[in-house]
Amino acid sequence: MVGGGDFKMSEKPTKVRYIVLFVVCLVYLITYLDRVAISVAAPLMMKDFGINKLEWGLVLSVFSWTYASFQIPIGLLGDKLGARKVLAAIVCFWSLMTVATAMVWNFTSLVVVRLLFGVGEAGAFPTATRAFAHWMPSTERGFAQGFTHGAARFGGAITPLIVAIIMNAWGWQSVFYIFAAIGLAWAGFWYFWYRDKPSEYKERWGSINQAEMDLIDGGKSAKKAPPKLPFRTLLKSKNMWFLSLSYPTYCYTVWIFMTWLPAFLVEAKGFSIIKMGIFASLPLLAGTVGDTLGGWLSDKIWKKTGNGKFARRVVAMSGMLIAAAFMIPGAMADNANMAVFYLACSLFGLEMAVGVYWAVCLDVGHEYAGTVSGMMNTIGNVGSALSPLVFGAILQFTGLWVYPFLVASTILVIGALLWLKVNPELSIVEELGLDKLEEEKQAKAQ
Repeated sequence: MVGGGDFKMSEKPTKVRYIVLFVVCLVYLITYLDRVAISVAAPLMMKDFGINKLEWGLVLSVFSWTYASFQIPIGLLGDKLGARKVLAAIVCFWSLMTVATAMVWNFTSLVVVRLLFGVGEAGAFPTATRAFAHWMPSTERGFAQGFTHGAARFGGAITPLIVAIIMNAWGWQSVFYIFAAIGLAWAGFWYFWYRDKPSEYKERWGSINQAEMDLIDGGKSAKKAPPKLPFRTLLKSKNMWFLSLSYPTYCYTVWIFMTWLPAFLVEAKGFSIIKMGIFASLPLLAGTVGDTLGGWLSDKIWKKTGNGKFARRVVAMSGMLIAAAFMIPGAMADNANMAVFYLACSLFGLEMAVGVYWAVCLDVGHEYAGTVSGMMNTIGNVGSALSPLVFGAILQFTGLWVYPFLVASTILVIGALLWLKVNPELSIVEELGLDKLEEEKQAKAQ
């Protein structure tokens, strides 16, 4: 005879966490629709406002300044108030800045709007990562982060075609109005539907069962409230520093594909504008596959071996070394189509690493995932900010396209080696002794 308890034990987990994953993927896609649109609209905007190439380089760069600066503050806010409120608010804010982009009237107003746009998007990935803290079990975090970043790359890949169609029909301003409306619609749905914890979701919607909640929680009982994590204490984490110092090497390289690839294909490989628009998307589509594969593979290795350090390191390091290896032939190939193929292989390898980076933020951060990922992304975006400027400077002084690619390849090797010091199995709480600090504080209070 089977009792009620036995029946519950055999209950099949629901799949609500995958719906959460899908909805988060949509906002990752939206972030890149909004980011990449301005690059595609560049020729028309530069002509309308009389902006030269140097000024346009500044327009593209200032986004990264505020994007990097506000990662940690908004990550902290996401940890404090929850992903439901904070993510809805910041998507609304940057969508309004997307509207404002369509309303600028000169170079100065465009720079100001881009600075504010960077503030809004700064919180997207840290807060979305925080959204997974209570929703994804440890053995699915790599897949979740890889899949979401794959959605971002897919958004970047399809944006040129979408923007071209809209601009051709209604002008460049319409692009920003339409994309802003998509963002506002997503924010409204997120705030109405999402809940920060599965237990809250069950109370509101009732469509998640206890089996899935136990799966997410690892079968653990209710946990005590986590100790506070002062930011100055986080700075003492060696684990966090090695992860954060490796991430700029990824960011530096991926922004080459985002900013300089179209010019490389036109000027160095002789592509027409239309052909460039098609072929420039191919490396990004390859990156989309790499995103999903890298996170999934890392999770599988962890499940198979039970060794988190090996599972995270081997995928991230292999991907970055693949990227470094294919980047040089991509720059040097005489055949234009082969150059695109090599660069697609390079971005495929590079994107295998990104889901692992963000999965480690969940591995070590748990309740502090927003803060931890904010720190990593802040330091990482130093690489993003420097990338278009350094690439352009090297190209300007040497006149050869291979040298900036060679620099990026070397930087990636350094980033891969830093992974040897990253331990995804060592949580922030354990490394910094936060439980002991909290106990000592309570003892003094008594």
